[in-house]
Order: sequence, then structure tokens, then C-alpha cells
Amino acid sequence: MKLYDLMTDNRRENILVGSKKPVFGWRVETEKRNVRQESYRVQVWDEQGNSVWDSGTVESSRMAGIQYEGKELQSGKRMTWHVSCIFSSDEGVITAEEESSFETAYYNREDWKGKFIGETKDHEYHLYRKKFGCKKAVKLAKLYVCGMGAFECWINGKRVSDHVMEPGWTDFRRTCFYTAYDVTEYFAEGENTENVILVKLGDCMFNVPGGRYVYFQRSYGKAKLLCQLELVYEDGSREYVVTDESWKRAKSPIEFCCIYGGEDFDGRRWTREYLTSEASEIWEAAVCVEPPLGELKPAPMEPLRVKEIYQPVGVREVETGVWQYDLGKNFSGWARIFLKTDGSRAGQKVVLKTAEKLDENGRIDQSVTGKDYAWTYVLNDKKEQEFAPDFTYTGFRYVEMTGAVPGKEISLQGEFIYPDVDQAGDFCCSNTLFNQIHKIILQAIKSNTKSYFTDCPHREKLGWLEQTHLIGPSIMYNLDVHNLYTKIEGDMADSQRENGLIPDICPEYVTGFDKWHKGFLDSPEWGSACVLAPWYAYKRYGDLALLEKYFPVMKKYVEYLSSKTHHEVLHHGLGDWLDIGPCTPHSQNTPVPVVATCIYYYDLQIMAKIAQLLGKKEVAEAYQKKMKLVFEEYNLQFLDDQTGRYANGSQAAQAMSLIVGLVPEEYQDKVVSQLKDDVVKRGYAITAGDVGHPFLIAALMKYGMSDVLNEMTNITDKPGYGYQVVNGATTLTEEWDGPEPGNIHGSQNHLMLGSIEEWFYGSLGGMELVRDGLSFEEIRIQPHPEKGLNWVSAWTLHPYGKISVKWKWENEKIRVFCQIPPGLTAHLESPDGKEIMTVGSGYYEYTI
Repeated sequence: MKLYDLMTDNRRENILVGSKKPVFGWRVETEKRNVRQESYRVQVWDEQGNSVWDSGTVESSRMAGIQYEGKELQSGKRMTWHVSCIFSSDEGVITAEEESSFETAYYNREDWKGKFIGETKDHEYHLYRKKFGCKKAVKLAKLYVCGMGAFECWINGKRVSDHVMEPGWTDFRRTCFYTAYDVTEYFAEGENTENVILVKLGDCMFNVPGGRYVYFQRSYGKAKLLCQLELVYEDGSREYVVTDESWKRAKSPIEFCCIYGGEDFDGRRWTREYLTSEASEIWEAAVCVEPPLGELKPAPMEPLRVKEIYQPVGVREVETGVWQYDLGKNFSGWARIFLKTDGSRAGQKVVLKTAEKLDENGRIDQSVTGKDYAWTYVLNDKKEQEFAPDFTYTGFRYVEMTGAVPGKEISLQGEFIYPDVDQAGDFCCSNTLFNQIHKIILQAIKSNTKSYFTDCPHREKLGWLEQTHLIGPSIMYNLDVHNLYTKIEGDMADSQRENGLIPDICPEYVTGFDKWHKGFLDSPEWGSACVLAPWYAYKRYGDLALLEKYFPVMKKYVEYLSSKTHHEVLHHGLGDWLDIGPCTPHSQNTPVPVVATCIYYYDLQIMAKIAQLLGKKEVAEAYQKKMKLVFEEYNLQFLDDQTGRYANGSQAAQAMSLIVGLVPEEYQDKVVSQLKDDVVKRGYAITAGDVGHPFLIAALMKYGMSDVLNEMTNITDKPGYGYQVVNGATTLTEEWDGPEPGNIHGSQNHLMLGSIEEWFYGSLGGMELVRDGLSFEEIRIQPHPEKGLNWVSAWTLHPYGKISVKWKWENEKIRVFCQIPPGLTAHLESPDGKEIMTVGSGYYEYTI
């Protein structure tokens, strides 16, 4: 038996722990059955080996979210922690132990010894350089960087990481992230060595002054840099290299850079000499500037990286000298080019323009994604050159290039960028259409997972909040986004108004949308992410600390909603955005008060549960009391007790009322029947939109209508998932009928309609992890074999380990194979809910 994946604040070997009360977790590797932790002991020591915390032996099965309760942690210290556990199993008692480390962040502004240096004009960019000597042999070296809006860094000519667009996007008036690297390996052994730090800066989301296409101009200041290199010598002494007036700067190869418009890069100013140059004529004194307004905090989430590479599936000349590349899939990131020349083309340009679709003439169409978005590279005199942009990205499939000839001079690849998180699951089955639907949803999720969940990776790149909870369970089946949800909750806290309002977009980079519709600023389905998203994170990851930290934010928001009610009903917001009908995009099938009040009631219900968990009994009782009032008024105003229809009986109205618990028990059968009838009478077509659809999925699953979902998901001739696949979508589109033949419209890369993943994993795969009502250490395995499916294989990652379920038809019966990780109790059930057996960890085979 072995402990592995020791985590501090949900990251392995974490070198930037920003909390003074971090949480610890671990997993167990064993082939033994029914392994369950009986007790644990966590010990933490400082750099000198002094004990700062000893939990003592704690009788608990908990292996995640163990909160530090020791002496106050100090800035910039390396800590060691050790966990020892006692487990029971079918083979008796077993012990296991393991050790890991973490490093604390800078907790105080005074820990930074340098000054901000940076730009003073828009569209002016520099490289920043510091030459310094090491007087003694370096034992350890750690580099801290806050580069606003984004930076890349080299030491002695070597890039310090392969992360991109660091340190991340926030409301820079409140929070500015920094990051850290262990850079010991970049320093030569021995004394009196000379070294060079070089930093490249860009605007990214921090400064958007305009130029080419820009969604909305905005600025939190000009690009700036704070850097601190901490050197620990072999004799234990320390030295710091920090940004100040002694740094030098030279004109950057970046001539234009806009997160929305693209990048122009002059390769003549990006050669080896710029990384290690002694040429004094290109360098001038750096300028000290005012620091950003936001508080400096360590980035809590995983960094962005190039995670996948796409090679062109087709290249054609669409006009003399214009070459079009098809990368096969719609994704978000950039293109990288590799050039080979005779060295005589210095000063010539290669221009790359992108799009996610083609127009009627087969040329790139930027009408939706941002007209004139482009990358331009100016060649230098080297025979081999390489270029990709630094501080901008977009969503695209096609690239049109001028200035070089494919094959002879240039090759191109697409680079897909998303956070460096663990894959948390996968799904496949015998139905090819379902596999294709899963793939386009996953492609959209990855494309829109950056420093927050974007609405789209091209036109807006904004953090519209509703998707964080509406498809939160679907996202969490596929990716480990624990830390990203922590970061996003911080975004909402930063953006919360004095009256409690959480705006629809966080960070609130763009204002003024309410001139078109007030719901674009204040819609309960969006703002309620501050309550529902952390609740789902708690259900999925067991993160009670997240609920504790942000409970005041949630409480203040729900109080704001309560102040907006009339007879306990909310009447404002966007409702079921982008539902299907003739009046797109505004809610047309379901009245706004129905949608808004359902979400409000759901908030109250979740807040009562959170208050109970946090030991706030009186607060919980107050929410329960308010729930009764809303329940009565909602049913008085909207329920037709003769038919069981809420309002006009739409899919969204019926499903939302059921899932949030607003249906009186005596009317439940009628309400469920009306929901099913609506779907069947429409030929299994979807009418629910962005908000209502996840509740539709959940309701059909909860009330035994997985067969109805099977029919709906197999449809290809009506707007929906199958329709998108058969009409060529490689990512999920913004609208149900987005890839309509002859009328491709809206964004072709949105994640907000991806909630069918809950059915794939939770019903077909039988692993419901968020809406099941079980404790964190229990799981129900209840596969639902549906017509047309011969087999299903799915797995997902619980904080305790991998859960996998496979089933197949065998001799007219269903054979099920499942793997349960140590620490979990699994209830193995038949599709009709009858329990077959309750088991602990291990591998099981059984027949249903």
C-alpha cells in the first residue's frame, strides 16, 4: 500500500501556497479490497526542522481538505509535511506514510524589496534586463514575478517555464496575481558567475487601448513589472535581485499587441543577442512606475500551457500568394510557424489571419469573431526562424497566410491552450453519435477554460458567470477545476457591489451592457454563481474551506435578491437565455419571473445547507423560513393545479420547478407527466435554453426518464447536439442551431450548452457525483442501459482516486465492471434503484 498525490492547497509540490491555513490531501494506491482509512496524523516542519503543527492521531476516514491548524506560517518559507495513516481492509490493518513539501507565498507587501518598472505609453513595449553576479555557489534560487498584464522570463538565455499568458486575469483594481519558479538549475556552479534576467511584457487583459479589432477598450494602467530573485548560497546567506532603476530596457520585438486584435512581431529584434547581449547601445535605463491598484496575491489556479498540437489537414492556395490552412478542429490558442530561408529576406512580412468558419466563397469569415484579427511576423536574417504570438490568442480553425510558400519555406501548426490541470474523466460508448457529442463539448470546455470560463475564445473572452454553475457538474466530470473554482469565487468577491449585487460578468471588464438589457448587468441566474458554483465544488471536491471563506459574499448576495422580490417573487433578469423559438436570444418559452424565482429558491435552499455545515443553526433556520414563504407564493402565482403546469408549462418551467424543490408532493406526478408530454409531443425536440437545459437534463434523470434523454440525444434533424455534429461542428456552438447549413451563425465555440455530459457520466455511466444527495465519501453506481447502446465505458476522478464503470450486453444481460478507490463506499444499484450490494474499494463484476 502506498500514499501518493500528496497535495497542498490542491497542488502537488506546491511552491506558492497563498493561504496561511492550507489544506492537505492524499490518495492511496492498493489492490486490496475494502480499504478504508481509520486514522491519520499530519506533521509540518519549517526549514530548520522545527515542528509548527502536529495534528496528533485523528480518527477519521477523511483524505482531502485537511486544514492546517498550527503556528502562523511565515512568508517565503519552505515547509515539509508528513502524513501517516492507518487503514483497515479485508486483509487486516495496514499502515502507510509519505512526505512532501510546500513553499509559502509572500503574505505581505513589505516582502517585496523592489519597485515596479514598466511602460509609459500605449502600444509601446520593451524588454527588461538585469545583469548580476553571484558571489558564491548558489544552493537554491526562487524567482517571484508580477507582470501586468502578462510576461515571459528568461535566465541566462533559458525560458524559466513553458507557461503562457501568466500570471492570470483578475479585477486588477482589487487583485493582481504573481507567480513563482524554482530556478536553481539556471545558475552555473561555482563562484563569481555572471547572469542575466530578461523579461518580455505585454498588455493582455490589463490594458486594452484599441487599435485593430477590440471588443471594448479599457485600461488598468500600462504594462508593468515587479520581479524578485531570491538567491540562497551554499553557506546559508541570501541575496536578492529586484526590479529598480538599475534595470535596463530595450525596444521589444512586439510592435502591436492586443488580446482582441492580435500581435505584430519584428523578428529582427528577437535574436540570441537580446537574451545575453553585451551591446550597450540597445539598452537604456528602465523607468520606475506606479504600482497597480490591486493587492498582490499568489495565483491560486494552474497556469496556462500549450496542451495539444494540431497539424493541418489541408492546405490550399485560395488566391495568388494567399494560402489557407485547415487545422481540422475549432480550438483556442494560436498558430506557430517555422521558417527556413537563405537569410536574405530580413524585413519581409508573414501575415496570418484566422477564422472559425468560411464564407460562401470559401474564404475566412471574421464577422463574428473579430474583424482584422491577425498575427504578423517580420523576418530577420537567420536561416531558421520560429514565431508564435505571446500575449494574445483566439478561437479558430482556419488560417490564411501571405508572405511565404507552404512546404518550401514554411510549416505551420496549431497550438491549443488551456490550464495545466489533470484530466478528470472520459466517456465513450457504442453509439458513435454520442462519442462525437462528447468530443465537441469537451473541445468547447477546454477552449473556454482560461483564467476563468470565457463565453467564447474570440469575440468577447469574458467571464459570464451562469456557465460556472449551469454546466459546472459537466465540466468537473472532465477536468480537475478545483483551484479554478476557488479563483473564480475570488473574482466574484472582488466584483461584488456595496448593495450585494454580483454583476453578470466577473471580472467586470466591460460595463454598459445594461443599456441593451438590464439583465446583462443583474440577472439572478448569473449572479447566483457565487452561491451555486462553490456548492458544486464542495460536493465534487469536499472543499468546506471555500464555503467558509466566501459565506459572507454569498449571504450578502442572497440578501440583495431578497430585497428585489415582490410578494417573494423575483421579476428581473435574462430568464432562460437563448431558448429555442423565433425571438432569439431573449427568453421566450418561459416567463422571466419563473426562472428567476426558481434560482432564488435554489439559492435559499443551498444557503440553508451551507449554514448547517458551518454550524450556523439560526442562519439556516432563517433561510428555511424564507423558503416556505417563497414556496407558497410561487405555487400560488404559477402552478395550474388542474394540469400540473407551471406558467405555460415549458420544459424549463417544469424542470426547474422540480429540481429546485418547488413542487408540492401531491402535484409531483402531474408536473413530471407534463414535462414528459411536452418533450414527446415535440418529437423529442429541445426548447429549453442556456439556463433551463441543465435542469431539464437533471429532471429527466431524477424522475426515471433516461430513455427520453436517449431519444432526444439521438435526434439529428432538429436543433440540438446531434444536429450540430451532423452539420460539421467540431466544438459546441453558441446556439442550438449554430451550424445551420447555409446560415452558420453565432459563435461556433461556446461551452454553455454542454450539460448532456451529466447524463453521459451520471446516467449512462451510472456515476452521479453532484446531485445525488450522498455524503462526500459515498457514491451510487447505477448505470442505465438504453436502447441502441451495446456498451459504455466511463471514468472520473474523485479526490480519493479514480472511479470507473464499464458495462456491456452479455447473453441478454448487462455485465457491469467497476473500480472503486480506497476511502469510498459504493452503493451498486440496478437501473430501477434496487440495491444489489454496498461495497468498499476494489474491483467488482456483477450482472443486472
